[in-house]
Amino acid sequence: MAYGLMGSMGEIEFRRLNEGDAAAYWNLRYEALEREPLAFGKAAEEHRATTVEEWADRFREYPKESFTLGGFDGGVLAGIATFIREQGLKERHKGHIYGVYVSAAHRQRGFGRAMIAAVVNRAKEDVTLEQILLAVGACQEAAIRLYRGSGFEVYGTEPRALKVGSRYVDEHQMMLRVR
Repeated sequence: MAYGLMGSMGEIEFRRLNEGDAAAYWNLRYEALEREPLAFGKAAEEHRATTVEEWADRFREYPKESFTLGGFDGGVLAGIATFIREQGLKERHKGHIYGVYVSAAHRQRGFGRAMIAAVVNRAKEDVTLEQILLAVGACQEAAIRLYRGSGFEVYGTEPRALKVGSRYVDEHQMMLRVR
């Protein structure tokens, strides 16, 4: 299912990415890792070691309940977010959001909020899902505001979760109860 909206940016569509989107995803993910190195657990160098074909395979192999959502503005991929549903019997009630990024041109216009809402709404289609978790760098103030505005609450902070060069990044663990 695709979620769409009209805004100041024109026709916006949010949908699950597939193998045909792998090249656009690879490029936007690389941009994210280059521009925001303190925001992600992966480094741009690690991403460069992957291929578009590997990402196409990942999109094909995701379990039904897991997905990478793309936000498209006029057909151009402008935002990404991945939802991974836990598979184990004792953890199946939860899922995690990873790798959220909105291109600079689409920030501060409601695009990120709409994208998070689309991820949450799609994840909630599974009535057995009870909570959604994510981690966000404590220095990522705009992202924290976005997540809080979407109903997520901090339940803990991991000190020194990431080390980027000689700088450490604490990460807030956040949760949204959906049922």
